[in-house]
Amino acid sequence: MGLYDSVIYKFFRLTVFVMFCVMACGVSAQQKAFPMPLIPTTLSTPAERANYLAIHYWDLYDFSEETLSHSGRMSEQAFTDFISIMPYVTERDSAFAQFVSHITDEKRVLRRFFDIAQKYLAEVASPVYNEPLYILFLQKLVESEKLKLSERELYAHELKMACKNRVGEKAADFSFTMRNDKCGRLSRVEAEYLLLCFVDPECDACVEVKEALAASPVIGKMVDDGALKILAVCVEGDQEVWRNSSLPKKWINAFDEKGDIFENQLYDIYTLPMLYLLNNDKIVLLKDVKVRFLEKYLSELQ
Repeated sequence: MGLYDSVIYKFFRLTVFVMFCVMACGVSAQQKAFPMPLIPTTLSTPAERANYLAIHYWDLYDFSEETLSHSGRMSEQAFTDFISIMPYVTERDSAFAQFVSHITDEKRVLRRFFDIAQKYLAEVASPVYNEPLYILFLQKLVESEKLKLSERELYAHELKMACKNRVGEKAADFSFTMRNDKCGRLSRVEAEYLLLCFVDPECDACVEVKEALAASPVIGKMVDDGALKILAVCVEGDQEVWRNSSLPKKWINAFDEKGDIFENQLYDIYTLPMLYLLNNDKIVLLKDVKVRFLEKYLSELQ
């Protein structure tokens, strides 16, 4: 394919994508469709058109209370379509700056779209999960002059936590106590793959995840073969409860006796359980991963 054909092909893909966005943003007959901006005909390259669409995406949207209250899922659909444009966009910084400029005019609007951004960008199970874009979104909130200093500080903390132990980076090291009262360190656990689980023995969701991991044929085989180790670290609850709790024999049953993980905010543990998959160099491969996605990832390694 020649250079000219390549450009035409990319332009065709973008055109089809934009048409998809228009259709996807449509809602029920009782609701208005999302108002897409018209791209000037003077912009001829795919990058120019994609950047214009992203930067001006929210210009015509009505952020009034009536729209947000009665538009159903239109706001969420519009946001996910906005995110779907990003692979074609080179001026993402400007696009998110404009988006944040729109939603920071009213606190109600900001709360609504912050929840949407968290749901779709920060949750691993989301079909458009994208940690770098979530971090970019938080950065623009921190930079916003429309927000009070106290508000920006809250988002700055959220940004700080989101940047911890990112995929591709080395996981923060910490010490832990084992059942035999010996001390261990994350960095000293030798394994091709290490599943780091932050748990509380009295947490119902933790028990469910423990049972799901123990019942998984894929995970069980890797544990039996020695390719995967599971380090379950109790970060909440009473130490005696931890000592009396049960885990599969081949798991490393640990307790954060010093309380360093929470006290020093080593990890962004906003819920329990929290699972990280690391390689032997303790590089984060998966962050806040759910069991079904972990199984799929590990099965593809075999």
